[in-house]
Amino acid sequence: MNTIQQRKNTEATIERIKTSFSSVYLTLISVIQAGVLGYFIFLLDKQIGNIVFKDIIPLITTFIMIVTTWNEYMMGSTVLRWIPSLKDSFIPFLLGISELFVIRSVFSPAFFWFYSLGVFCLFGYIAFLNMFYSARKHPENVDVFAVLGCLPLLAEAWTLGGAAIFFCLGFLLGQRSSCIISYYMSVLGAFLFFSGFLIRGVVYWKRITLMPADNTVLPVDPATPGD
Repeated sequence: MNTIQQRKNTEATIERIKTSFSSVYLTLISVIQAGVLGYFIFLLDKQIGNIVFKDIIPLITTFIMIVTTWNEYMMGSTVLRWIPSLKDSFIPFLLGISELFVIRSVFSPAFFWFYSLGVFCLFGYIAFLNMFYSARKHPENVDVFAVLGCLPLLAEAWTLGGAAIFFCLGFLLGQRSSCIISYYMSVLGAFLFFSGFLIRGVVYWKRITLMPADNTVLPVDPATPGD
């Protein structure tokens, strides 16, 4: 009897952890992203008189990066359920730090910005890998992964590929032979990369919000006469 009760208590504790984790994690990432956005606005205000045309696309891209980070965490933590570990404490802060480096390097030589984007994407890949790996261990997420299809794998490939591309662009733009055309093509590529990822997030959320309508079986009213 004691063993049965202990098992019930353990299951209840695990259920409480899973239930509270979503709101706790979303609050954590919201606080971090608020700090990141605050630093972005502070630096923008500080450099407002020095902004030239070539800074506009990196600034817009950096802002999209901040929004995308919060959006991905919002979707992941509200849709998927898993038991957090120490990794879930470190990863959001590491992502936040890498975002600060991206923001700080907007007004530095271009190759610094691309190296910073590479580091951010690398941490983003680790974040996705951890989230999806942890969530797949729990049976309540099976239907969600079935609906999402290849989107989780696409997120991992996108961020890992992005890290490799941005490191390469950083190296190329650091060479003396690089020209202004190479710069504009590179920053436009970075803009399209993050814009595309934001569109992927829209598709992700659309599949999730349509899932209940597609999978829920409506109860039959017993008062309704049969055929």
